[in-house]
Amino acid sequence: MASDLAICIDSDDEEQAPNGLLCQLLLPQPKSESRRAVGDVSIVQVQSSGQTELSISWAEDEDGRVTVPTRVVSHMTVNSATIVLKLQEPMSWKVSPEDGLLEDFALVPKETELPSVLSTLRWWLPHVVVQGELPQQLGVDPVVLRYEGISLTARDIELLADEQCLNDSVLDFFLKLAVDTVAPEHLKGDLYVASTFFFQKLTSGGVENGEAGWQNVRRWTRALPGGLLGQRFVVIPINEQNIHWWLAVICHARRALEPDGETMLGEAPRIVCLDSAIEPLLKGRVVAFLRGYLWKEWCERHPNATAFDEDKVAGQLNLKALAADVPKQANSFDCGIFIIEYLLHLLRSKTALAGLGLAAHKHWFGQASVSHRRKRLKWLATLLQSQAQRFGETDVRRLLQDPRLRAAVVLALTDHPKKASPSTAPKLKRPSEAASERKKKPRPGCTEGLAPSRAGRVDKRGRL
Repeated sequence: MASDLAICIDSDDEEQAPNGLLCQLLLPQPKSESRRAVGDVSIVQVQSSGQTELSISWAEDEDGRVTVPTRVVSHMTVNSATIVLKLQEPMSWKVSPEDGLLEDFALVPKETELPSVLSTLRWWLPHVVVQGELPQQLGVDPVVLRYEGISLTARDIELLADEQCLNDSVLDFFLKLAVDTVAPEHLKGDLYVASTFFFQKLTSGGVENGEAGWQNVRRWTRALPGGLLGQRFVVIPINEQNIHWWLAVICHARRALEPDGETMLGEAPRIVCLDSAIEPLLKGRVVAFLRGYLWKEWCERHPNATAFDEDKVAGQLNLKALAADVPKQANSFDCGIFIIEYLLHLLRSKTALAGLGLAAHKHWFGQASVSHRRKRLKWLATLLQSQAQRFGETDVRRLLQDPRLRAAVVLALTDHPKKASPSTAPKLKRPSEAASERKKKPRPGCTEGLAPSRAGRVDKRGRL
């Protein structure tokens, strides 16, 4: 039976990936769930224009070849002897005239070669999520923590180490945990944090605008009273080209669709972009898709509106786009930690949401706070994992019923890096004093990164 859990193939014992693969290629049939066999293809990994690609060549056609950038492959699903590779950006292959944009393609290796093909693909595509039925020869990375339908594996937690980029699972986990443990009660009903897959799904299938993309995510917010339009603030993580994360925050969207008189400046409808990149990419496409989605959402929730009413609302959809002047990252790998820290600041501050995008925000925090938060998140994940092992329970919501653990979680998400006080600043010493101190060096401590208060203190076994 196929597993619904995301798993990783362990290829650490592979010293070198093979030079190429030989498989049968299957492409989706237009307007059908079936696939058609295209023929045998050879697959190699190549470097082109600074990016890594999979070069797929037809065995019986010297001119038949397509290239797939590895960054656009997001999932790999194994079903019997078929390997389906999911693309987060639809591509045009033009294998035959009837082919349109393809969202995935499938490979069928020889049965005896399935394990080696999977290991090679995992070698070439280390970032993908692997799902489905795996051969017994291949190991799996088990889920160690679960929270509100989000699963973390040991490999996911390793991404919290220094100089690592966060994936969607880690971001979803900690964004959800932050809202549930740090947000004031009065704010929880007014704020919604979307999944990291929301915008990716909204724009999938080759849709040209947010109105068409609405069909892709029409069921995603059914549980919300009034849908996204019923929320004063909607936080949407955005991934750019599978290499950079930033946040789009929609403020007071309903006011753009249903004006009710004068609006105070802090309640003005707007889409605010929080991007930690020094030179961020243009946001026009993202903003246009979000506007189109919200307009379609309003029309679907007002089925009795006439065509004139819909045109009137579309004309009134005045959601200004603002690029917030926010703290910037000083490296190439902390963008995921930055969006977690952005959200944490918005949740804790009494004025940040009201003034979001309307003033400078550079003063919120600095790179030192982000580096500190990464260490604390790593510590927190290790603590939760040790508690899960101790009680045989991977569900973090159940673990958080312990008030001491919950207090430790809140502290790890809200504390600040320590600042050296003037009284503890190093003083110049005479040569004789310095030589004397070098003879009696203290033993290194083992409490770095642990919470300073009693609420977050743990023993050597990781217990509270």
